[in-house]
Amino acid sequence: MIYVGDVMNNNTSELNRLEKARKIIRDIIKEKGREYLYDLTGIAGGFIIHKTDLELLETYVGPAIFSEKLNEVGVLHFGGAPSIHKAVGFNRTSAAIFSTIMALSNDITNVIHYVPKKPSHPSIPRSCKIFNLYYFESDNVDEILNRINEKTLTIITGATMDHKIVELENLKKIINSCNEKNSIVFIDDASGARLRLLYNQPPALKINADLAVTSTDKLMDGPRAGLLCGKKDLVDKIYNEGLKFGLEAQAPILAAMVNALKSFKLDNLKEALKRTENIDLSPLINAGFECEKTPTGFIIKNLSEEEYINVALKMLENYGIITITAAGMPGASKTLRIDFCSKDAKRLTDDYIINAIINSRI
Repeated sequence: MIYVGDVMNNNTSELNRLEKARKIIRDIIKEKGREYLYDLTGIAGGFIIHKTDLELLETYVGPAIFSEKLNEVGVLHFGGAPSIHKAVGFNRTSAAIFSTIMALSNDITNVIHYVPKKPSHPSIPRSCKIFNLYYFESDNVDEILNRINEKTLTIITGATMDHKIVELENLKKIINSCNEKNSIVFIDDASGARLRLLYNQPPALKINADLAVTSTDKLMDGPRAGLLCGKKDLVDKIYNEGLKFGLEAQAPILAAMVNALKSFKLDNLKEALKRTENIDLSPLINAGFECEKTPTGFIIKNLSEEEYINVALKMLENYGIITITAAGMPGASKTLRIDFCSKDAKRLTDDYIINAIINSRI
């Protein structure tokens, strides 16, 4: 097997890495079966469709039915009020973010972004660049507060790509400042909408955010899609722009989003948190890895990007373990993260996972 050294020195390295991972996955399914794959990304997702849904999965019928249902469960998921807030579906969280910045680009002059730990998800600065908007990000609250004004879209990341969670005090401080200065505040709660609940933080709309978005495949059994929720006038404006460019979620995705939100249980994350608290990472530390526990797993911190990808691809090929490092989209964090909240994680022992990491670095 040829690993990262062959793909990192050209302009298509990210795509090559992704295609390599997908080929390994195809080969394992063909030769052994799906049961020999273990998705530990935390975004394994799922696609729950009931028999009664099937006859409604049509171009116009489906959205008419499932958009209404999504609005109901989506507003509830974010702690909103049906009289004030609205929820809609996009084909990805990045599509919802792009549509938001596109829809507001004529009303604002800059986007400022607070992240608990830099860097941000690349979809935000990339969207700003397309619309020629000044973009500033920081993990320093005071730097953010000093830049908030009525021409600013203020974005707050609820939990980073490596699951660093925003402190509630900082979250409230920025939201309060935005409310006082008439700056639209948008919480990028891709995984944070559920991770923050683990630490008794309130949903985004309960603390006066104007907008919030989450990924319905992150830490829950839903499809890769973006749920945008917020004040009705803003959501309508954003959704209208998204529709023009085909960024909205289609009927099958909408149905799966609804079913995923209805079936979501925080207990699954609590079980992952408990496993994280109990896992012994000393074998990894003794093998020279620097580890840090996350709310629902752990990350390896001290490898180069090339080492991360090499280890991740070997873990996939030799142990069937899928990580974001190997199979994630271009721009995703390369830090090697193991997440226990997927169904596949329950089929593996801690020792199997730890040995896979150690042996894949050799």
